[in-house]
Amino acid sequence: MAHTKKFFKKVADRIEKLDAEDRRQQFVALADEIGFLESVFNALSEGILVIGSDGKILYSNARAERLAACPFSQERGKQIRDVVPGWDWDHLLNPSTEGDGWSRTASCEIELAYPEHRILELGSLPNNDAVVVIIRDVTREHAQAEDARENERTSALQDLAAGLAHEIGNPLNALSLNLQLMAREFRREADPERRERLLADVAAAQNEIKRIADINRGFLEAMRPVRPNLMPGSLADPLRDTLATLKPQIEDRRIRVTLDLPPALPPVALDRAQMEQVFFNLAKNALEAMKDGGELALALDANDDDVTASFRDTGGGMAPSALAALFEPYRTTKPKGTGLGLMLSRRIVRAHGGEIDVESKEGAGTKFTVHIPRLEKRVRRLT
Repeated sequence: MAHTKKFFKKVADRIEKLDAEDRRQQFVALADEIGFLESVFNALSEGILVIGSDGKILYSNARAERLAACPFSQERGKQIRDVVPGWDWDHLLNPSTEGDGWSRTASCEIELAYPEHRILELGSLPNNDAVVVIIRDVTREHAQAEDARENERTSALQDLAAGLAHEIGNPLNALSLNLQLMAREFRREADPERRERLLADVAAAQNEIKRIADINRGFLEAMRPVRPNLMPGSLADPLRDTLATLKPQIEDRRIRVTLDLPPALPPVALDRAQMEQVFFNLAKNALEAMKDGGELALALDANDDDVTASFRDTGGGMAPSALAALFEPYRTTKPKGTGLGLMLSRRIVRAHGGEIDVESKEGAGTKFTVHIPRLEKRVRRLT
């Protein structure tokens, strides 16, 4: 490029001495060079946006338009603040060049919700009388970082669960052993009525110990990562099983349930028991969000990629702060909740290759949507 710039400077200095044919050839060469550079910039994976010192758009490559979902090339000469409002242009358009000659960049991250969810990293550099803004899509990097943080939290919880189960299990075993010895002594009681009463008390205590041990074991099993046993099946089956299990609670709470079930659903690869656990958690949360009646709308649907199951309640909804920490352990809006149910549910869904989305509005209710990949995705021709 330095060679090209030097060459065209020489041409400009001698332009008056060139005849018409020479000028035509030089203009053709210049057009070819511009076309080549344009194709190089459009091939970049980063978006390039050049903005003048007056805030007007001077240049953009194709990637910038795709990432920002904005036709910058059609808006050249317009104020960038008017074309893309809401971005931190006051910060981005004021990078600096210090006295030592080093350029100081300005950078920020923005989150876009339309036409698809994206997180963009913007960095700007001064360039003569303009500012070059470089746009990178860091959505995947953020997702990977969040997955790493969640794995760390899950690992810590697994260690905690193992230690807790051990500490609880040892005294429970000791209590159980002592109760067995007490029962052996009570059987020698001469008074039949007193003997039966004492043995009944021991049996009741043993039942409570067994119940605590079962809860302890269930907690430990829930925290251990269990690889799903994936088999072809329909999401309608675990959903029906969930409704059958929760029928008494639905009736007690006077909840009206609507079920939108297509006549035919494409199969997915699922572990039916694990998916029923997910649906049970989501449906139970929805019921508990509706204190005195309401409507639980359940729907199954499919597109070219996924089969979806949605759970929409008419409860009180959630504040944005609660929504942001929804899948974190020990974060719960329930007085007696542990905050583990949703975390474990998302882990199960992700082990199926899917994801859980949530939408909520205070006073209007909450909607959870489970996405599970189709067993055989359709092929879509886009052009």
